[in-house]
Amino acid sequence: MFWPLPSPADDPSPPPDAYARSAPPRQPFPRLAGDVSAPVAIVGGGITGLSAALHLAEAGVRPVVLERGQVAQGASGRAFGNVVPYAKHQHDHILGHFGRDAGQRVVDALAAGPDAVYSLIGRHSIDCDAVRNGLIFAAHDRASEAALRARAAYWEARGGGVDFLGAAETARLTGTRYYDVGVLDRRGGTVNPLAYTRGLAAAAAKTGARIHENTAVTALERRGDGWRLRTAGGSVDAACVLLCANAYAGGLHRALARSFVPMRAYQLVSRPLSPNLTAAILPGGQTLTDTRRLFSGVRMLPGGHLHVSADGPVFDVGGQPFAAQAADRIRALFPEIGFGRGAGDWAGSWAGWVAVTRDEYPRVHALDDGLWTAYGYSGRGIAFGTLLGRQLAALAQGPGGDPAHVFFPVTPVTPIVSHALARPAISLFMSYLRWRDRRDLVRAGRAPA
Repeated sequence: MFWPLPSPADDPSPPPDAYARSAPPRQPFPRLAGDVSAPVAIVGGGITGLSAALHLAEAGVRPVVLERGQVAQGASGRAFGNVVPYAKHQHDHILGHFGRDAGQRVVDALAAGPDAVYSLIGRHSIDCDAVRNGLIFAAHDRASEAALRARAAYWEARGGGVDFLGAAETARLTGTRYYDVGVLDRRGGTVNPLAYTRGLAAAAAKTGARIHENTAVTALERRGDGWRLRTAGGSVDAACVLLCANAYAGGLHRALARSFVPMRAYQLVSRPLSPNLTAAILPGGQTLTDTRRLFSGVRMLPGGHLHVSADGPVFDVGGQPFAAQAADRIRALFPEIGFGRGAGDWAGSWAGWVAVTRDEYPRVHALDDGLWTAYGYSGRGIAFGTLLGRQLAALAQGPGGDPAHVFFPVTPVTPIVSHALARPAISLFMSYLRWRDRRDLVRAGRAPA
């Protein structure tokens, strides 16, 4: 039996109003009309593709970017907004997975990921509500405290940046006494991801990249020593092609279709809170995330809106977030808000598509001579996508690229075994994770009322 996976390209949901309200006006880019050539063609107008375009343009290479919709229309413009200095897994897992030397290069590069993001924001004057006051991670149960202590100790031995927090300091920084301990990772911060991605596009175009929106690639063909990308309005001949479509990449190259699973992640924003509440919740401007297995992000947006990541049907293109479940969590953290379980407390919601690989690490592949791709951030794409876009730019330049920017291993494409069973298998696994989280909270005495 075959259970088809959804196509993110069929998702009708618009970009988030919550981000658009505080973002600068969108800069439109024309459709491709006619036949052009370029040294590098980039498919995808998200963070990875636009980071690659900007770094190529800064190196004197003028790429062409083809985006099937509008810049930032996909997951890049819908992300939660955390700029994090790590992958889905922490340093110990990375070192074990990649080996000590290769793993350390990954750990060190990711630790500097926020520096790369905020450097681009500053250098190109990107207006994206950038805040770098750190990120708070709290332990949702006793078993998770040891992992947070180990994280803080690891970075303390390497120069600091991650502070372990006791109960009083955790309560002061979060505005809730729900947690006993946490860590403050001072290296990270937040951005408006829609505005950040649009800002990358504007900076790339200003520096020399050519960007075309509403230009879907209908065919990718070998042509001599290079490639031809066909679209409804024309074609691009390029010596090198970078496929940067993440969860949307399955239709671009046959080998990619079975190498990841597209899953839908949800977010909610509250109606504006009172100034007193806004000042008391996360008063330092950090984001709060805890150690449970599923979605737990909380932050304040401009205008006093509480922003939370939420669970929901991961394979339903028209699905809605589990708003009552999210309200239960907010009521447990911040009872003073007075949230109920109805829809009236939420001003809006949206979803985005996450590309999840077998081991929840990204992939960088050389699919053919002059054909590169990077994808699979598992929800960690703002800094990671910026870094891997920079790496793809270096790889596209061959010996002329900066080797210091090549930190992530290039591997062959490996299809997920039993990919046809991914939908029922992952649905079952998600149910298991929800059960584990509920059990942990019950044991810790923190189950929702």
